[in-house]
Amino acid sequence: AAAWIFVRQLSAPLKRLVIAARLFGQGRSVRLPVDVDTASEMAEVYRAFNQMTDDVEQAGRERELMLAGVSHDLRTPLTRLRLSLELLDSDNELTSDMVRDIEDMNAILDQFLAFIRDGRDEPMEACDLNELISAVVAPYLQQGRSIRLCLEEMPSLELRRVSIKRMLVNLLENALRYGAQGIEVAASVVSDEHAAHVVISVLDRGPGLAPEDLQRIFNPFYRGDQARGGQGAGLGLAIVQRIAAQHGGKVELQNRAGGGLEASVYWAIAVHEL
Repeated sequence: AAAWIFVRQLSAPLKRLVIAARLFGQGRSVRLPVDVDTASEMAEVYRAFNQMTDDVEQAGRERELMLAGVSHDLRTPLTRLRLSLELLDSDNELTSDMVRDIEDMNAILDQFLAFIRDGRDEPMEACDLNELISAVVAPYLQQGRSIRLCLEEMPSLELRRVSIKRMLVNLLENALRYGAQGIEVAASVVSDEHAAHVVISVLDRGPGLAPEDLQRIFNPFYRGDQARGGQGAGLGLAIVQRIAAQHGGKVELQNRAGGGLEASVYWAIAVHEL
């Protein structure tokens, strides 16, 4: 009995530490309470864990502040350059190339800022996911893009609305840039006896990705140059993965039979949401 009590007192704090470490790995801010009932050895471990999380979060804040400052400060000279070029001969091929380069640089800066402002502070709210997807796709349809919607009936979900829209835009931009044709957006609820998941898929008929790039493509600033052109800053899918993780979800990429790529985002939902 004494051994059982000792093991129980030791295992419970270790389980709390394991859970806190996993939550921190998902990007959440976690602190472990150190109270009078905590054994001195575990209290020391808890203090070390809390200090580590403080240091990591502080380093992350400083890095994000530096990147945001650089991105913001570059906007002013780029805007001046764009205005100066607009005053020049617009028919000049060199001028047109420079304008395109400036637009590309602005797009890269937009990705930097979106990566920094990942929406972690955005409140959750009840959303109609199908309505949200339709609102994101509508401007592309108005531009004459061909996008097929396959949306099943969906329950009301607690989401970060702006973050989910940003995630969908990134997936669609990738599909339209590299796939061009056969773009589909699907949403459904998949359930079994254990759990239910919301699945959002964006499919294209582009060149797909090399097998070794299917996981590495999520790394910030990594680009699948050989397969899909390597345009942009390499942050689009990293942003998608971060937003999915904030909703307790995952992103999976797989090449389609017959060519193309399927990007799927899925996360678990409570049974009462069905």
